[in-house]
Amino acid sequence: MKNSQDFKNQLYTQFPIQENTIWTNPENLFFMGSCFSTNISERFNDHFIETLSNPFGTIFSPDALAQTFQHIQNQTLPTLIHYENSEHALLFDTSFQHSNKDTLEIKIKQNLRAAHDYLDKSNTVFITLGSAWVYKHLESNELVGNCQKIPQNQFEKIILPIEHIVENLNQIHKSIRAISTQCNIVFTISPVRHLRDGISENVLSKSHLIVALQSFISQNSQCHYFPSYEIFNEELRDHRYFQPDLAHPNELAIEYIFKRLIEVYGDETFKEFMDKASALNQLMNHKLKTTDPIQISNWQQNLEKKKAEFIYLYPNSAISNQLP
Repeated sequence: MKNSQDFKNQLYTQFPIQENTIWTNPENLFFMGSCFSTNISERFNDHFIETLSNPFGTIFSPDALAQTFQHIQNQTLPTLIHYENSEHALLFDTSFQHSNKDTLEIKIKQNLRAAHDYLDKSNTVFITLGSAWVYKHLESNELVGNCQKIPQNQFEKIILPIEHIVENLNQIHKSIRAISTQCNIVFTISPVRHLRDGISENVLSKSHLIVALQSFISQNSQCHYFPSYEIFNEELRDHRYFQPDLAHPNELAIEYIFKRLIEVYGDETFKEFMDKASALNQLMNHKLKTTDPIQISNWQQNLEKKKAEFIYLYPNSAISNQLP
């Protein structure tokens, strides 16, 4: 008869990932894709690593990502759609609409320039694919990234063929390399379930993304694939790791996947940095319960000392600009 620990082990699957060191120092990271990209980038921010995350809002499909990276590379404006006295950049999220066309174009140009400049100095570009389902704007005959609450009858919903997604991935790779020849490129698939598409449709979508990415990675060994989707579904296959909507991973799940990410790509020096950064971040966010001004002053002096020690050890960390 098996003991309880053996039985517990049967309920848990360790998803093996080969370690591949790409991070040795706290350097700039660039994130693009679904909301999961934002979730992970926030964890790096908490560890004083500078990031730029989703400068055009959340982008779910590989086609919209490929188009966006082309616009970043070439500094060109996307198509704008006029609807109900407003201009809409449907390639991006709902924040990219405005009643004044010039104002919207200025905002897009500023973000394109900022994205290009940041990408040029980034150590790693982290791309999260969310869904293979896309919408085609019927009037312009273009695939969009966001419908921006324009009536659904103006769009056609389609699923991207695997071959199309592979072409998108090649275009993303080409655009990034046109700007930065040295940065690391990490692809992953968001664990978020797109239940509005339907359960079977979500599985079909993720399957298309997985097959396309595996085909692309097999021909581009210099790019990396991090299995966020597989970790969530194999190692964390329990509803306690979901938010109440049963679609998004909760904070515990995101933290676990983040730790796995560091274990795979960080060397021992980087992991030591992350440990020290985590301890400092906890200290900075500590809520004092005392009202004693002497105790508060002593605590603040100790905090400033810890910050200065950290900055001395890691002058390239994002907190360095806080040094008096």
